[in-house]
Amino acid sequence: MIKIDDKLIDHLSKLARLTFEETERLKSDLQKIIDYFEILSEVDTEGIEPMYTPIEEPCKLRESEPKSHENVEGIIENFPEKEGRFIKVPSIYG
Repeated sequence: MIKIDDKLIDHLSKLARLTFEETERLKSDLQKIIDYFEILSEVDTEGIEPMYTPIEEPCKLRESEPKSHENVEGIIENFPEKEGRFIKVPSIYG
């Protein structure tokens, strides 16, 4: 059985690059979660097929159909920033 202690909390905080103000509450909550999984491990699952999703029917997708818009120029005019006919957005690389 896993025991949640200060050493484990320190290790997790370094891995997650987080600081925890309420470490006692965090330890208590994590211990409850671990204890619950210990109870679940006692359940007999022999002969039960693994389930990857609770949805038994496959997702029905609509047909992909190209649609033309009547007011393309009006849409382009509403772009906050544009470069020609393209939307100009902030760089994701900085």
